[in-house]
Parts: sequence; structure tokens; C-alpha cells
Amino acid sequence: MRVAGKLKKIMIALVAAVTFSTTGLGLAGVGDVTAQAATEPSISAKGAIAVDAGTGQILYDKNSTKPMAIASMTKMLSTYLVLQAVHQGKLSWNQKISVSKAVAKMSQNKDYANVPLLSTKTYSVRQLYNATEIYSANAAITALGDAIAGSPHQFVDLMKKTAKSWGITDATIINACGLTNKEVGSEIGYSDVADSTENMMSAQDVATVAQKLISDYPEVLKTSSIAHAWFAKGTSSETKMDNRNFMLKGLVKHYSALPVDGLKTGTSEKAGNAFTGTVKFNNGNRIITVVLHAGPASDNGVERFTQTAQIMSYVYHNYTTTTVNKASQIKSAKTAAVQDGKELTSKLVSNSKQTKIYLPVGSDASQLSGQVSLKKATTTDGKLQAPIKTGKTVGTAKLSLNKKAIKVVDGTTDKDLTVNLTPKTSIEKANIFVRMWRGIKSWF
Repeated sequence: MRVAGKLKKIMIALVAAVTFSTTGLGLAGVGDVTAQAATEPSISAKGAIAVDAGTGQILYDKNSTKPMAIASMTKMLSTYLVLQAVHQGKLSWNQKISVSKAVAKMSQNKDYANVPLLSTKTYSVRQLYNATEIYSANAAITALGDAIAGSPHQFVDLMKKTAKSWGITDATIINACGLTNKEVGSEIGYSDVADSTENMMSAQDVATVAQKLISDYPEVLKTSSIAHAWFAKGTSSETKMDNRNFMLKGLVKHYSALPVDGLKTGTSEKAGNAFTGTVKFNNGNRIITVVLHAGPASDNGVERFTQTAQIMSYVYHNYTTTTVNKASQIKSAKTAAVQDGKELTSKLVSNSKQTKIYLPVGSDASQLSGQVSLKKATTTDGKLQAPIKTGKTVGTAKLSLNKKAIKVVDGTTDKDLTVNLTPKTSIEKANIFVRMWRGIKSWF
């Protein structure tokens, strides 16, 4: 995140400009969003997406596969690795870490979002993590990356490896924070990379990172939802940290009907104003939204929040949800032929945990169906090979609505939503005489 020096002026201007009440505002009244938005919102963001936080089901899409600059939204991937290191015992919250001279130098630049760090002092992992999540502090996350991997470049290698494991193959990642190669300085940047290069991902990539972060480490929302905090209060590094996510409660783009509790903003000349948001609706559904380049970096940055609110409201008003429960049958995926079994067919049921599915308003669960794909290891000549035990996954059902596949984010490309299948009851293998008799009958 850049242009940190303008933040106070922007906040003052926003408070003066906000003329609507943010209390008692129904979801139908969010910004310019109508009560029942029958069509998708028209937004100016160059790329955008909305997905379910659990399954990743795509609920809104605009140019979501084109890589674009993401600026400080990079920190979601870096944060994932910090939380992973804590959970694995490689870091502890109270652990004190030092910062390099290069990181300390970066932290003193007031043109970027930073808390001032000194190479002669140490800071706790918790302090640097909070500065990253609340204030988007570039040097703080860089210092954490060094503590995890040993150096900025080794941490970038870890970021790339992690992204690739999630199916993200077209991203550009050159640092932990989202600044350009020149802005991080020669010791942190790369000598063989152009000065203007910065991190890039598609909206689908960003949504994938956000989904992994929230799914694996939901505690991140406790910190990303903090509107105001202090860094190193009472020391020479004391900094009042105001969250850049203006949709949080108490800030100028908060809507009471949209209790947004995360996740990350991003601002640069190339990225414009970007935002990854998440909200848990009053019906219990949590979604993730991403808007890329929702207005230029030169404006006050609120347009990204207005457009996010429009997308969130659109999803709320235009979808209902149903569930495929474990052990339930799925239309068009109810049976499979069996080889050498006492029974020649097997009823199939879901072997996945409860799977939430969003249905556009006007459709219902009866229009949901599945296409069976059996595992080769469980079949002979395309049939399930007996004996078969219930509870063992023997294949999957690709889910569709009105014969149209249901798409979910999966890194660079989307994929079909599937559930695992298992026999409803175990089927024993037929004895040799039965199998021989069946073979004889087949000759005729």
C-alpha cells in the first residue's frame, strides 16, 4: 500500500463528504444498489469476482482470469505463510525478531504504508503481524518473511511454491509486500528484474489465496477487522494504525447490513485501488469479493468499497442456498454398475461433508444433478469392482444446475464443483459359481 502520507487528509475529506447514515441501513439500501438487483451490477473495476468462502463457487465474474497488479493484496499470501509458520511452531507470537538494515531503511519511507523499525531493536511476531494486517506495513511483513525463510528472495520462492500448489501458475511475485522492484530497494529487490515490475495476479488467483487464508486460518479475521490500534506505543516507533479497509465498523464506508470483517486493500499506480473483501451475511453465508483497479490510485480510494458493496448486495439478493448432505443421493448420479458383485448395481451417495450450493433466485434444488466419474482403481471395464465397502470413495459427481456446470475457483483456472461418492451399502463379491453362470449366460 502506497500514498500513506495522504491517509489523514483523505479520512478527513471522507468524513465531511459522507452524507448518508450508516446505521439502520437495510441491505437493499447499500450505496446505489437496488432492493432486488435482477441483473449483475455494472462496475468500473477492470477485474472482479465473488465466491463462496467455503466451496469457492463463483457467484459473480468480470474479467477474472487476467493477471493485473495487486499491490498490497500480496500480503494475504505472505500472511498465510506467517500463520502457517506459527501453527507449525516455526514462529511464536511472543518471539522477538530483528530486522535487517535494508528492511529498517524501507520502513522509514513515509510515502508507503509503514511502521518505523530500527535494526538495533527487536519486535515481536505479534507486533509485526498486527502492523501488517491492520496498517498494511510493508517493512513489517518483509521482516516476518525474513524470519521464516532467511532472506527476502527465499521467502519469495516459498510464496511462489505455495501459490503453485494452489493452482496459481500465471502470477508474478517478486516480494512479500506488493511494492515495485525499485521501491523495496536493491538489497530486497532483484537485479535482473525491471524497476517497475510489481506483483500480479488475476481476480481468481486473489480469491483463491483469500479462500485458503480464511479456510485454513480463520483467526486472521480477528485482526483484519480491527479498525484502529497502536504500534509500539510509548517508544520512538509509536504509530497510530488506522485500517485502510473503510468498510469496517466505525469507518466511513461501513454499512450495517454488510458486516465486513476483512480482508485486504491494495493501492499503486499500476494497480489503482483494489480490495479483497469478505462478509458473513445474516443468513450465515460467507463470501469473498475481489475488485481490481476500481479507480485510479490518485483518487480517495472509496470507489472500490462502493463497488464491493454492490457486488455483495447482488449476491445476497440474487441467490438462495441448498446443501448436498453426506449420505444423500444426487439426481443422475444415483447408481453404478457392479462387476462380480452379489448385486449388479450399487446405489451411490455423497461421501463429502455437507456441501453448500448457491442457486440463482428462480431455480431450486430439483434442478441440481450430477455426472458420475468412477476412479480407475475401483473399477473393472468401467464397472465398480466387488467387493465394495460403504464409506470408501469410489468416484465423484460433477454437479450442474440445469445441465450447466457449477464453477469454483481453483487458482488460475476455474473447475467444476464435485462431491465424492461412495456405495450406500457394502456389496460382497459373488461366489465363483454365480460368476461362472453369469459368464455362460453372457455367451448367449
